[in-house]
Amino acid sequence: MKPAKPPRLLLMTIGALTLIDFLQNGMVAFAAAPIMGEIGASPEEYSTVAAAYASVAVVMIAMQRWLVERMGWRGYVRAALGAAALGAVLCAISGSYPAFLVGRMVMALGCAGMVTSSRLAVNLIPPGPARFLGIKALATGVCTGMAIAPWLASAIVTADRWPMIFWLAAAAALALLPATRVLPDATVAPAQRSDAHPLRLAALATGSFLVLYVLQRSYYDFHADQLWLAAGAITGAGALLAFAWSESRSARPLLKLRSLVEPRYLSGLTLFTFCYFTLGANGYLLPIMLQRSLGHSWSTTGLFYTLGLAAGVATWLTMSRLLPRWPSPRKYFVAGFLALAASSWLISRIPPSPDLWGDVLPALALYGMFIMTLVPVTAMQTFNGVAQDESVFSNAQQTKNMLGQIGTALGVTVATVGQQWLTTLHYSTLHGAMHVGSPPFQEAIARHTTALSASMDPLRAAELATAQLAQVLVQQSALLANLDHFRALAALAALAIMVSLVQKVIR
Repeated sequence: MKPAKPPRLLLMTIGALTLIDFLQNGMVAFAAAPIMGEIGASPEEYSTVAAAYASVAVVMIAMQRWLVERMGWRGYVRAALGAAALGAVLCAISGSYPAFLVGRMVMALGCAGMVTSSRLAVNLIPPGPARFLGIKALATGVCTGMAIAPWLASAIVTADRWPMIFWLAAAAALALLPATRVLPDATVAPAQRSDAHPLRLAALATGSFLVLYVLQRSYYDFHADQLWLAAGAITGAGALLAFAWSESRSARPLLKLRSLVEPRYLSGLTLFTFCYFTLGANGYLLPIMLQRSLGHSWSTTGLFYTLGLAAGVATWLTMSRLLPRWPSPRKYFVAGFLALAASSWLISRIPPSPDLWGDVLPALALYGMFIMTLVPVTAMQTFNGVAQDESVFSNAQQTKNMLGQIGTALGVTVATVGQQWLTTLHYSTLHGAMHVGSPPFQEAIARHTTALSASMDPLRAAELATAQLAQVLVQQSALLANLDHFRALAALAALAIMVSLVQKVIR
């Protein structure tokens, strides 16, 4: 007798929640520069928007179970979808930086818990083979949203319709509301509910904002305000440690952190953090490399980035067939890190004028394979040691997703600060080799001047040739810095392969 299949509405809800979250985040990240121009925000101000969104998300993820205990799953998810839609509408109609900041913070109230809600909704399916259908729906939403976000954002930006990013997010959230009737609406008895102490929540909110704000601002102020950034980071980290310490000593904690000190869970959490770190760093750097360093348009960048990440969809479709038969995770870890190492190595060897189909797309496809090999397998293996208690399992999911917000921001920071430092280093080297008296400089100036003299005055041609050469130096310095990032990532992935082969915690 075959086990009963879970309701289609439940599977749709599970997949749609992750799809909406990854789609809206991916579109907003990819279209950051055009959005900044439209709302009149400086890069520094936009970094504050990102920090505010992530810090609100951290607090809301921490409070998710507390809210579910009082509202029921159906009420919570409906409220989250409503907040996400409202925030998206506020962003779409915003014409200024303050209005956009408010809209993103309201969006965070709803979007923060979507991934956690999706995973916990899988547990509404009775244990057995049918539950894997829920996992498939969740992962399909993740890889689909991640893959189509760059293409969709680039098409919207190219058409000069940036508010459509948020109108789409609002429409998707509202369209899912009817399907939530499949979720249970039972609440938890008052005596069994978790506790949310205002001071502990204040410490979590303050600490997460300071840490995330410092990470975001370090790109702009790393050299000028190192003392203030260090003070902010120490204060934020201290507030987070105070929150964790007080939670672990509470009789009715918001998060049962003591129960999460389990080797398998902590190992999986490390893997998740690495994945989110890589997603943050590469998600920031790859579009910039394709646009600024290699000179491709928004539409071309979005199309090829999506084509590369589409390999992640194909990888997941294959993985979903392999995992039930061969669940042992070690081979998947090795394969995932091997794909990351190969992707990074290919990008690090990219020529100055690469062929997009032959040089860029294979590397992006391998990167997509890495994501959808590591993330699903890690998700299936991490929580085995904490799955016996439903509340502990929920807290484990919440903690993982809270760290995901910080890991992603850390990845962006390492990439931006690293690129700033490496670009300066390479520019100094190239500029030193191309000084006025050097033969290569004179040869390049003569070649550019001759080409330009056919259409303008020779004096003006010489000035323009010098400006063009300076621009080439900046572009080449940035490209060399990009390549250094991927060399380091390839080495890190090779180290991860060796660790995967010898580790004995998740096998």
